[in-house]
Amino acid sequence: MVKRLFITAPEAYQSRFREAFRRAGVQELVPVFRPFIRTVATPDAAEFRDFVSRHEDFDFIICSSRMAVTVLAMSGIQFSASDGRIIAIGKDQDAVRCMLGVEPALTDAEPSMMGIVEALKRLPDMGAKRVAVLLPAFSGLPVPSTITNFLEALALTRADVTTVHCYCTSALGADEYDDVVAALAGDGIDAIALTSGGEAHVLADVLRHASCRGIELDVPVYSFGPYTTKCAHEAGLTVCATSSNFHSFDEYVCFFKRI
Repeated sequence: MVKRLFITAPEAYQSRFREAFRRAGVQELVPVFRPFIRTVATPDAAEFRDFVSRHEDFDFIICSSRMAVTVLAMSGIQFSASDGRIIAIGKDQDAVRCMLGVEPALTDAEPSMMGIVEALKRLPDMGAKRVAVLLPAFSGLPVPSTITNFLEALALTRADVTTVHCYCTSALGADEYDDVVAALAGDGIDAIALTSGGEAHVLADVLRHASCRGIELDVPVYSFGPYTTKCAHEAGLTVCATSSNFHSFDEYVCFFKRI
């Protein structure tokens, strides 16, 4: 039986998702892409340029996403192969190797923001370290609890933490909700696949929009890992199942093969 998966990941991730489906070789899974959030790099913003001018002051630079790695690569900073300061999450470490030409630090950390905190806590003298965190600014979206909880936990290490916004994440416009509702109601969608908390927030708004128009959408929602599920619950969504292997899109596709 063919399953049509409504995938809400940003456009920048679609090529990686398509490759994951190709590698899985599963004709019974058909992805339908409709980005719920948009990400735009802001490498010329004053805040980021200030960070670039004094990047050597920091003992660690934490990239909160692949987009953060991308913007760091756009900065013009020349990192030495043995730099040892760049921290990234899970598969984003491959982007650090490819785009920056350095081996990322803390490669044994659990692939999440809180996993990075736990790895940092195991290091000596964290109270004397200066840490820069490259983050998105949000437009039309609340700051996800995954980020606020991470920053609160990072502060407890007593490190000197500087947050740097290097790209903007914005929500799907409300003027596009009717098109999304029509797609979910009429295109034989079997499941919605969330990959981030921001997408969960937009989906909750879309469902409320549909309900206000007398349309009750009953499409099961699935989540890419426990942190996305937590944000989905905070947005008032019911999640049918959560992928426990949230290290890569390949593993997310395999998750759908099993359900």
